[in-house]
Amino acid sequence: MPLLGELAALTTAIFWAAGSLLFTFAGRRAGSFALNLARITLALVALSLILLATRGLAWAPEAHTRNVLVLALSGLIGLTLGDWAYFGSLVFVGPRLATLLMTFAPPFAALLAIPLLGETLRPTGWAAMVLILGGVIWVVLERSPTSIPRGYRIRGVLFGILAALGQGLGLVLSKVGMGSAVDPLPATAIRMAAATAGVWILGIATGKARRLPILVRDPMARLATIGATFLGPVFGVWLSLVAVRLTKTGIAATLMATTPIVVLPLLILVQKEKVSRRAALGAVAAVAGVGMLFLR
Repeated sequence: MPLLGELAALTTAIFWAAGSLLFTFAGRRAGSFALNLARITLALVALSLILLATRGLAWAPEAHTRNVLVLALSGLIGLTLGDWAYFGSLVFVGPRLATLLMTFAPPFAALLAIPLLGETLRPTGWAAMVLILGGVIWVVLERSPTSIPRGYRIRGVLFGILAALGQGLGLVLSKVGMGSAVDPLPATAIRMAAATAGVWILGIATGKARRLPILVRDPMARLATIGATFLGPVFGVWLSLVAVRLTKTGIAATLMATTPIVVLPLLILVQKEKVSRRAALGAVAAVAGVGMLFLR
């Protein structure tokens, strides 16, 4: 089906936007690292059960050792180190600037895909990417950031760029790892298994795993985490691999980066927030860029 990869990428953005509201709610009650630890572990359990029900014990019999190793590396880089760096950026510079820095992920993915995958984008594709990311940046920078100490700002920016690079490289490596042999669903499970191991090692080493019981004992945070896990690391990450399998990596990453735009109508419906004219114009620019990608 034409444009199936692009549709998968947009659906990923919608799932991530809805999941972000639930994650924000749960994270405020239990802490971001404990939440990340729980969601990655729950996602691995859910993916394992889905694969067991649909494929039996043989998750990916067609996968070679190279496929598994590259997919595991992509999970460690994109889901463990990338998320760790993103949470670090959130701590040092706040969500608005951290989200802005994550818009570097699609260009990183597109540039890394040239030597690693041999992919290239036509001028129309690059123009659409600029339009979409410009709309996202316009929305994210709507309000003036609060004063941030210079040391925090430097560390936050470094963490943010590292997070964007991790996400971009993780997507490219996931496409390399899948090749033509591994389907997106078992590939997601392999990535998640490596990410789970990496997150637990980080959690134990830093002592932050001790906050996990707070999340477990809180029924509202527990329900929000379960719902957000299925929207994010389970179906969201799976669809992101469907997207990179079926379309150019840079295009898929750009469409998935529209999450801050997609979340606007959800904020209106769920939290009754008012959207400014600037945010609306940014959303229009991003949607126009999406249209260019679909019509290119």
